[in-house]
Amino acid sequence: MKPIRTTLLWLLIALLLLPAVSSAETHIHYDPAPTPEETPEPTPTPTPTPPFGISLGYTDEQREEHETRSRNVFGAARANGVFVADASDLSLCFYAKHANDTYPNGSTTKIMTALLAIEALPMDEVLITPREATLLGGTNTMLGLVPDEPMSVEDLLYGLMLVSGNDCAITLAYRLDGSEEAFAERMNERAAELGMVDTNFTNPCGRNVGDNHSSPYDLAVLTAEALKNEQFRKIVATADYTIPANEMRRDPLPIRNSNRLVSDGPRRDFYCPEAIGVKTGATALGTCLVAAAKHEDVTIIVVQLGLRGEDNNAKREEEFGRALQYFNYIFAFEYTDIDAGTMIGSYSDVISVKMPFETDPELCKLNVHADTNGALAYRAIREIDLLLAGDESFDVSIDTQAEAPVKAGQNVGTATFSYRGRVWFTLPLIADNALAIPLTPTPMPTPEPTKVPDTPAIDDADVPVDTPAPTETPAPTEPPADHRQAENKAAMQILLPLAGVLLLLIVALLIRKRIRSRR
Repeated sequence: MKPIRTTLLWLLIALLLLPAVSSAETHIHYDPAPTPEETPEPTPTPTPTPPFGISLGYTDEQREEHETRSRNVFGAARANGVFVADASDLSLCFYAKHANDTYPNGSTTKIMTALLAIEALPMDEVLITPREATLLGGTNTMLGLVPDEPMSVEDLLYGLMLVSGNDCAITLAYRLDGSEEAFAERMNERAAELGMVDTNFTNPCGRNVGDNHSSPYDLAVLTAEALKNEQFRKIVATADYTIPANEMRRDPLPIRNSNRLVSDGPRRDFYCPEAIGVKTGATALGTCLVAAAKHEDVTIIVVQLGLRGEDNNAKREEEFGRALQYFNYIFAFEYTDIDAGTMIGSYSDVISVKMPFETDPELCKLNVHADTNGALAYRAIREIDLLLAGDESFDVSIDTQAEAPVKAGQNVGTATFSYRGRVWFTLPLIADNALAIPLTPTPMPTPEPTKVPDTPAIDDADVPVDTPAPTETPAPTEPPADHRQAENKAAMQILLPLAGVLLLLIVALLIRKRIRSRR
């Protein structure tokens, strides 16, 4: 009897401890798969630039002639800092000299002042000239505003950019931020947004107050951004403008652009029909000029800072002459017309056509090709060389809203070919074949329902047992906490009644033993 009682007692203890053991979290040690060592990527070898003009069949003699011409044009630059590049992609640079060095940039500062005013104010808003704007003297260039004179934002901008009126700059600054200092903070915030890391503005005019400076490259960045604004382009490309009379100005005030690349007529020294701006400037360390010219859809920016000399007029004329020389050279010898057939060859694609009732997408496909006939682009020769050499490629975007029926040879959309963000060609897409509307939609095949076969009764002995192929045991995964809690609860619901029954049996056995011992 004693062995039975002992066995039952140990069984009861085990049953009582089992739920506690099962409720404890089980921690499984996983050896993570070894991570392969990362192989450092090899440093890419720069793609060599193809010889200049190779795509156009230039000979070595022609290339040497081009290099000589380029040295003659740019080698004589006397300004301390120079940067000449394509406005749409400043990495397409034709000449740079101390382009990231900083210099006092004078009234070229007003490019930023004009841009911020144009972006923030309506052109017809009338501003009242603050007294502070009229107190400047000495060498400050002024439009001639008087205290409390009313003038529209548009007229102030023309006075700012054509005759470099410091009084106009201060009036605009006070309207936007209440003081020159506060407006300078706005200017520097925008410069930071544009990535002008070598620039600091201290006032809206470019006066030599504090550390107002910039670099040739930064001014090119600013000018490229400003030229995207239609109102800015209109103002800086204006040769002559008349400010209307007002209640404090009895007569209209005619003004002329100080940038002679814009304002000189065909018989003058610096006439440049392609010139579109931008701003002159002067500092104690030399004159400044930011100029831009456009031929077809190509805009070239020329920045010159710190041209020194005794005669300001002579320095200014030299700057205009250099810029004009740069523009003429670049448009004639660095760019050329190129046809789409040469650049693209043949281009074909498959597009989707809208078709009523049709449900099969394969029947809505249409073969098309781009028509390159007669399409020309005026682009940099060095970019043409890269593309034709296969070192670079076009980005292609398709625009089509074609609907059936389509005839063979029909224009069904356009294909646009771009390189480095600039569109080269937008070509018509021509259908290679006809595509008619079907009289009835193509029926889609209806899948047959899967039938579950009846399982006949079979004798297990007659069925050969196939040994299943060994399968790879998946890595054990730890069950989530809520799942473990549910399992523990279910185990307790089963084990506790069993434990109670066993306890009653033990008690009954003990009572029985006591009764027998009394007999």
